[in-house]
Amino acid sequence: MVKIKRKLAMFAALVLSAVLVGCGGVDNSVALSLLVSSGYPILGSTVSIKGSNGVAVTAKGSDTTGIATFTVSQVGGLGSPPYLVKSTGGTANGVAVPASSDYYSIATASAGRVNVTPITHMLAVQATGATDLASMANLFNGGFTPGKAASLTSTAVAAALTAVKDTLKSANPLIDLGTDNPLTVVFSFGDAHDGLLDQLKLTVKNGPSGTTLDTLQAFVKTKAEGGAPVTAGFKPFTRLVVFGDSLSDGGAYAAWASFAASGADRFVGTPGLTALAAAAPYGGKFTTNGGKVWVENLAASLDYDLKPANLMGGGITSMNLSLMGCTTCTNYAQGGSRVTLQPGIGNVGTTANPANPAVDPAGFAGNSIGGRVDANAVLLGAATADYSVANAFQGASTLPVVQQIDQHLSSSYVTAGRFAATDLVVVLAGANDVFTQAGLAGGGAITATAAGTAVATAAGQLAAQVARIKAAGAKHVMVFGLPDMGYTPYGVSAGPATAGGLTSMSQSVFNPTLKAAVANIAGVAYVDPVPMFAKVVASPATYGFTKTIDATSAATAIGSTACGPNAIAQAAVGDSAASPSSLYCSVPSASPVIAGTLRAVNADQTYMFADGVHPSAGMHKVFAQLIKDKMGLLLAAALGS
Repeated sequence: MVKIKRKLAMFAALVLSAVLVGCGGVDNSVALSLLVSSGYPILGSTVSIKGSNGVAVTAKGSDTTGIATFTVSQVGGLGSPPYLVKSTGGTANGVAVPASSDYYSIATASAGRVNVTPITHMLAVQATGATDLASMANLFNGGFTPGKAASLTSTAVAAALTAVKDTLKSANPLIDLGTDNPLTVVFSFGDAHDGLLDQLKLTVKNGPSGTTLDTLQAFVKTKAEGGAPVTAGFKPFTRLVVFGDSLSDGGAYAAWASFAASGADRFVGTPGLTALAAAAPYGGKFTTNGGKVWVENLAASLDYDLKPANLMGGGITSMNLSLMGCTTCTNYAQGGSRVTLQPGIGNVGTTANPANPAVDPAGFAGNSIGGRVDANAVLLGAATADYSVANAFQGASTLPVVQQIDQHLSSSYVTAGRFAATDLVVVLAGANDVFTQAGLAGGGAITATAAGTAVATAAGQLAAQVARIKAAGAKHVMVFGLPDMGYTPYGVSAGPATAGGLTSMSQSVFNPTLKAAVANIAGVAYVDPVPMFAKVVASPATYGFTKTIDATSAATAIGSTACGPNAIAQAAVGDSAASPSSLYCSVPSASPVIAGTLRAVNADQTYMFADGVHPSAGMHKVFAQLIKDKMGLLLAAALGS
């Protein structure tokens, strides 16, 4: 009986609550949640919502999330939507937000989520017919009438959004809203939409002196009225310059690798770029050929047609494509390259010096790297050899990063030895120094301690080259640490000792040394790729992958690679049958007709790895997107904003 009475009492209380709400009581359930962000969440801001009936309600944003909430009762007093929304004050990344950074938005419904960001601000200004921050403030304070609210139809808001989207993408191609509705899209700190806010911040910062959101707002108005706003001077990046190794190599070895992969000369046509395009589908990149490496995907987002700076190796006469009319050949990365030293992985000498191998040619692609290092005097630093580009390289040319930078600074791409203010410079190198030292130590030529010292030295040398890049005027510089070199099909197949050693050298020696040194160079963004790869490994299906690494055995680990055996390359250059190189790996194609060497249909997109140490084209695409999501924040932070 007591239980029945309690249930009746609870039911009565619920009924009474509903009656009170229906009769004008207070309903404290949340109706609207407003997230305030400028790239960093704006914490503790004052958020106000204004109805066309003149009523306004205010709430304080959370000190931890930046979210302000409004109850059903609060929103009910505003009349029918749409409403204007305003955020003022608060802190972003610990810095107080000034009144000049008040942001506005529009709530088109009386319940749900609303974002308040610089992008929603631009949309609100355009949709309401305001022209700038000051006129928007006047509208909010007294001009938001029922007539003005009625003009904010879905068609009007959509038209304003189109004008904002087109203007921002014109000013910075990386601000691509796609199908996002900035008013309501669900996003969080560090994700793709948040990255757009960071890119907008960079765009404003890189514009002419005195540039503000109001400056870009005028372009939105011009666009909406059918004009063509001139936004070219606002692009933070107009060129991508890349220094590094096989992870970024865009085809430096395509001329000879395509021949080795297919058994015929595929490098046909003039000038060099025409021949490169003809050869590229057959082989030449350290991925599933026919696809792009990550810097090429990033460059495409910048509307920049990135090409390799050189075509070298395989006995051909070295070709500097910048001297052959190429205007976008600024990818200097080469497979096998080290930071400052020759020989690199796969460099077996030049026509002037044919007998100084660092690694047996069969191990060039990296699947068995570290296992067959020839401890010759040149490699150990006891002798020198001629690696001049004036001579043809017998195998890989492996120009070290220091020489890659030398070439760029003396090229026609620069003026007076200086980088352009709108260059985006990417540096990713050091893996081949790790592989070389691990191989020497594994073969007993040097001690593990000496190997670790050499790896740390290489990291310090890379930081010195980054300082050199900054001293030469580069404004936007991203320097990458190494991925976990033990977590690869090769590392897993080689066993715990080898994998552990590679992990230790890359993660406990190279990366910490590089990061600490780069921290002392103003204006440089250090990027750790390990969390990005870990994110994909934790949820591969989210990114379209069905195969990561099968660690059941050495054979299954190597079998986790997209590239299958290539009998032609085995005969031509001794490519491994058990662990094929991605350098000679191709995707099936109807034009040109290529059978392909993939282990499975669409493996280039569904396998994370192409070969024992290199990502597939699918993984390169994912990595590029993850970088795009983060780079605005990292570069803005490096520049102090």
